[in-house]
Amino acid sequence: MNKILLLLAVLLLGVAILPACSKDDDKKPLIVACEASSSPYCYYLGSQAKSPVAGIDIDIIKEIGKELGRPVQYKILPFQQVFSFVAMGKADIGAAGITITQERGERVLFSTVYDVSSQVIVVPKNSAITDETALKNARVAAQEGTSDLTFLREHIQPRSVLPFLTQEEVNHALSDRRADAAIMDQMQAELLVKSTGDTFRINPKPLSKEQYGLIFNKSNTALAEVANAVIDKFKLSGELQKSREKHLNALVTFPGYGAKTQMEGVKPFVVCVEASFAPFVFTENNRLIGVDIEMAEAIAAELKRPLQIRLVPFSEIIPLVMNGAADMGATGISITPERAQSVLFSNSYEDSTRRILVKAGSTISDLEDLEHKVVGAKKGTTNEAYALNELHAKTVHYDNATEGIIGLLNHEIDAYIDDETEADLAVGKYIDRIEMLNVSIPAEEYGFVFRHGNTEVKNAADKVIAAKRANGDLQALFRKYISIYKTIDANGI
Repeated sequence: MNKILLLLAVLLLGVAILPACSKDDDKKPLIVACEASSSPYCYYLGSQAKSPVAGIDIDIIKEIGKELGRPVQYKILPFQQVFSFVAMGKADIGAAGITITQERGERVLFSTVYDVSSQVIVVPKNSAITDETALKNARVAAQEGTSDLTFLREHIQPRSVLPFLTQEEVNHALSDRRADAAIMDQMQAELLVKSTGDTFRINPKPLSKEQYGLIFNKSNTALAEVANAVIDKFKLSGELQKSREKHLNALVTFPGYGAKTQMEGVKPFVVCVEASFAPFVFTENNRLIGVDIEMAEAIAAELKRPLQIRLVPFSEIIPLVMNGAADMGATGISITPERAQSVLFSNSYEDSTRRILVKAGSTISDLEDLEHKVVGAKKGTTNEAYALNELHAKTVHYDNATEGIIGLLNHEIDAYIDDETEADLAVGKYIDRIEMLNVSIPAEEYGFVFRHGNTEVKNAADKVIAAKRANGDLQALFRKYISIYKTIDANGI
């Protein structure tokens, strides 16, 4: 169960909480990157609580902090960014019921195993589904970013896969019969059954076993050793079992823990974005900004609905909009006939072309030189499709542009394909380290995406686009955020 946080409305993005940094380097805060919808491992309590998060992982981390004599400071992030923050040294520990896998072990250092659980099938109590085989012809839900969803897609391959942003939304899909079944962690399933009485049942045969661990930067072996000693003590003393029981009981008693906040009784306007595509969406000082963020705010105002921004991998924006888990998808999405079969597009608000980046001094000078080379691109983008279908190159798929640029700098790939604006910014930030090939590739138009039939939101978006284009605000937004992005330190993106 590697749960994704798709930001709670009140958080927007990665808030840092708890004590301020100590001037004594030996007592500096222990920075913990966590995803806060992973009940009972890590879940959100609220910004007014003494600690904004609680859970089994948090109990262990508190003991690690005590052992080191260091205060703990939390950064609440989407699941994918937990790995990025730890791998890039922006956080000391990553937490949230993270499944230990060989692939992840190549990026980060895992602690010793602190808990073991299973993936299980949950169905309405009167369902005819009794085993994995019966899922083949079913509509099956799972939470975005989890190993549950990966297992569902790669091993079960049901008639319809329904990804949702939060576990709460998975549970709602089961309740209103949008989903015939759901795959989730054993403890999540037990919590659901306890909270709803006789509504659901757990199929007795688990799908797979999983081991959970905390994560650290590869170079931070000393911290990992301290954490391992604390975890061993936590298990042997019986504190792990006490922690499990405490948090399961708390979540049954207070089911609002970890749930998304309802704002003023009005249905939120939920917008999915991917947070590393400047100038459309990016972060500055833990704050989510960009052209698409301001446009989403204007569209929400036009609809008279509070805005909820949720961070997801780019490849999942369209599936989540299609499933009704989000009202709109953004982050510089290219308008294509293929995508238009699945979603409704707004009118275009910007156009761009793709560019190919290489390391400075590379022998690659044109498209033909990319034959048999390794080319990186963001998952789910038209750039990825171009690399596969036009360049016929071996393609490495990245969750976001930040990781792709780092991959290029670290010699993981020979070239990286990106959209023109972001490619220009990358070249400007990494002067004398990255170059852009002088090749001509057709331009593309960008638009926002909506579920087919959602003409109310599309019309509001088109109205905002037209107004901002007519008064010059749209062009001013691009100038503004390009300028801001250029001021961010290259090592901070």
